[in-house]
Amino acid sequence: MNTHIPQLTRREFLRTGGVGISSYSLLPLFRANNVSAKERVQPRGGAEICILLFLQGGPSQLDTFGAKEGPWTPADFDIRTVRPGLRMPFGLLPKLSEQADKYAIIQSLEAWEVDHARGTYYLQAGRIFSPARIKEIPSVGSVMAYESLSQRKESDFLPPFIAMNVDNTQVVAHLVGPGMLPSTCAPMSMFSDKPAPFLLPEAEKSNFAIRQQLLNNLDRGWREKDTHRGRIFNDLGQYYESAYSLLNNPKSDDVFTVKPEEAVRYGKSVLGNACIMARNVAEANAGTKFIFISHFTWDMHDRLYDKTNFHSQYQRCAELDPALSSLLEDLSSKTDEQGRRLIDKTLIVCMGEFGRAPGEPNLRNGRDHHRYAAVGLFAGAGIKGGRALGATDEIGARVVDSGWHQTRSIYPEDVLVTMYSAMGIDWTKEIAQTPSGRTFEYIENISPKGLMKFEEIRELFT
Repeated sequence: MNTHIPQLTRREFLRTGGVGISSYSLLPLFRANNVSAKERVQPRGGAEICILLFLQGGPSQLDTFGAKEGPWTPADFDIRTVRPGLRMPFGLLPKLSEQADKYAIIQSLEAWEVDHARGTYYLQAGRIFSPARIKEIPSVGSVMAYESLSQRKESDFLPPFIAMNVDNTQVVAHLVGPGMLPSTCAPMSMFSDKPAPFLLPEAEKSNFAIRQQLLNNLDRGWREKDTHRGRIFNDLGQYYESAYSLLNNPKSDDVFTVKPEEAVRYGKSVLGNACIMARNVAEANAGTKFIFISHFTWDMHDRLYDKTNFHSQYQRCAELDPALSSLLEDLSSKTDEQGRRLIDKTLIVCMGEFGRAPGEPNLRNGRDHHRYAAVGLFAGAGIKGGRALGATDEIGARVVDSGWHQTRSIYPEDVLVTMYSAMGIDWTKEIAQTPSGRTFEYIENISPKGLMKFEEIRELFT
């Protein structure tokens, strides 16, 4: 049990999940006839939870998954063919290399943006950043949370959307919230290296209940008014109510506690702790549908191959390798009450917002931003592992083989469609009544290149 259990005040409520409260306070949008599908599609389904491990800053497609060997490659990278067509830097990612049967690599990813803030937004929201709609557009995690609200069980005590290690004080790494969706779809934002205030000591429960009732009485008058301020108070009230079950459930402590021996196996890092908690959340099966984990920072403009540099390829991979490999290993070995492996019901996506400049490093021995080629790791939920889809040219500059049924590169929207499909969500849905009056589409077919049709990456599953 945690020995450090701080009291959760109203202010702490807002700190833990402030992304949700800072969004729109909306009109009562969500009548059944307000959400509709644009066309007939058949979501794949099968996944019950999605984990997006975001390599913030953009991992190098030459030096990570599906590595490219060239004159720039340090000898101790030890790049090997670990499966037919799949090359990995064994010296950097030994544990992941040994588990190549559990994941597939996509080498034909391409980004629309080359700026961190805009690229990070695009991967979460699936569209171009629009200042006019910033408070209206929800993230993919909030959409998944919204889709799951009607399915929540009385025993569910975890929020549907959890975000870990996202530092919103960093302009380049902002977390996208629920936008126009209810506050119950907001991410519960936390840091895996700090005590989680998710359990009330027994001695404090009666006092907390009194404060809770007092707060309800003070806010009731406002919540009952059909005004803008009334909707704000109603939104806050819904957010509070969604958190009470988390605060009062003793199982919360087990989910968010990291055992010392497990911390060692997962790498004794902030990322490792987050992956342990993500595994615990998946095993708890208590209402969470989307987990966003940020790993800072893969933005390697200089000293890329300098082992003493905290943000070098060596240091970042030294954290990623034990954390992600242990997560895959544990999910593959654990089963639910029905005997189903957790990996079979968990979709894992690991990628950044774009790739890095190809070929020889720059004059500072680093790699700058590059949107025309990127790489990602995909696992779980029926994905066939041990292979790479797509290919780039010899220096990792451009996609030369798309690796799927389309002849073009795979864009962020295609990744989000695949996530929606695996989670059983119809990605063609749209919400007509919005604050701006502009229809919100789960996936827009309007891209920086104009009209495009984005699709599920079905080759991952076949």
